[in-house]
Amino acid sequence: MTYEFGGGKPDPGSFPYDEIVEATRKMMAAEGDQALTYGEAMGYRGLRELLAQKHEALEGLKLDPDNILLANGSLHALSLVVSTFVDVGDPLICESPSFSGTLVMMRRHGADLHGVPIDEQGMIPEALREELGKLKAAGRPAKLIYTMPTFHNPAGPTAPIERRREILAIAREFDTVILEDDAYGDLRFEGEFVPSLYALDETGESVIRAGTVSKILGAGMRLGWLVAPKSLLPTLASFNFGGGVAPFTSRVATYYMREHMLTHIPKLIEVYRGKRDAMLQGLWEGLEGTDVEISKPAGGFFIWIKLPTGTDLEKLAAAAREAKVAYVPGNAFMPNGGGERYIRLAYSYESEENCHAGARHLAAAIQQAKA
Repeated sequence: MTYEFGGGKPDPGSFPYDEIVEATRKMMAAEGDQALTYGEAMGYRGLRELLAQKHEALEGLKLDPDNILLANGSLHALSLVVSTFVDVGDPLICESPSFSGTLVMMRRHGADLHGVPIDEQGMIPEALREELGKLKAAGRPAKLIYTMPTFHNPAGPTAPIERRREILAIAREFDTVILEDDAYGDLRFEGEFVPSLYALDETGESVIRAGTVSKILGAGMRLGWLVAPKSLLPTLASFNFGGGVAPFTSRVATYYMREHMLTHIPKLIEVYRGKRDAMLQGLWEGLEGTDVEISKPAGGFFIWIKLPTGTDLEKLAAAAREAKVAYVPGNAFMPNGGGERYIRLAYSYESEENCHAGARHLAAAIQQAKA
């Protein structure tokens, strides 16, 4: 068997199969004719209303459904923002490391990526200010800052509220919009809730926030959204696909989440917390005593590893293939090169038992790869 620690795929055992069938039946009886035709430009209003209720129930954040734009998954939502703000050659600030899929999308838009380093509290404010200052002095001010402040993919940190306020202040200082990627925020295993950048933005104009149902319901739904200032929504919607976003699946998701969302998410948290702990246990059983650095994220899907000194990357790749353990090399997450000494593991897909066993196999492969 292969231990699939590469892609961040949700646990298939967590999918509410029977409940989705029942939600589909109810939806078709009530709205089948509307579900099978073109939809609204902003997306199905019922889902936008439900998302507003979700944010209030889980975060205490009150939103107007008219501030929410639906998209075909969160990467499409992020792409709408990049399409709106970035022309070919424009500088775009992102974290280093950043989610590899977003980096690919931004490069396809022709963005000139400028990575800002992170630490255990997320994006480093001093480094952000320095990079923005350099670009402004060169006559090329950045229009957009992309960040994942909660359960960062791949590195794992969650920015505390003081750090978030610093980032917001710097963005306002340089008149730069923040694109906040919040794909994993609902899956908190431990620690205190931290308000989003969007919630902390007193101006209501500095932050666009992206979310998704991929991690709390099913990636196959292909449903994401943007929470944005109303002044920006017509422009963002103009880059969206014609005919509305997924009129059928938007309704299925809505009918399911109306009844089950607040009970389903706590179950997911228990599932993924157990997998994280099992993977960490397996890794440390095999790597104790080395100078390896292993993240312990407070939520989300991923563990970020700084390999021990002297690890031969080719030997590691060969040993991992032999052990049938899949991972993603760290250089995939770097906007401006580097990252060779890092790897990312996803604990989301495999069972707890496989997370533990596969992590032990990978730890043995890392030990074999010492130069």
